[in-house]
Amino acid sequence: GLELSDRWWGHDETTEPAETKRTAVLGELSKEISAGHELCGQVVRVEAFFEASDDVIVRLVDGTFALVRPTWSGKTESPPYPTTKRLGTGAAASEAVAQWELDW
Repeated sequence: GLELSDRWWGHDETTEPAETKRTAVLGELSKEISAGHELCGQVVRVEAFFEASDDVIVRLVDGTFALVRPTWSGKTESPPYPTTKRLGTGAAASEAVAQWELDW
């Protein structure tokens, strides 16, 4: 599974704030991701939220994860926005996220 540091929240949480945020972010991503974007039709669930930025981790239809930064424009973006980094499956994704965090 996906293992994240304490700098992420919402992962494995079913609290009302987490679910409300999950719904809001998923709704925003559905607006932003255009037909030409690599994640079009791929995002199944928003898994976790980063404390220090708008970055989120999403689960894709194939069971892998991706790091996405919504623009919060409320409209369709032109690829490559929202910016995306594919993370792979559980262990690989956990490692990729840990490495990404070093820049924060």
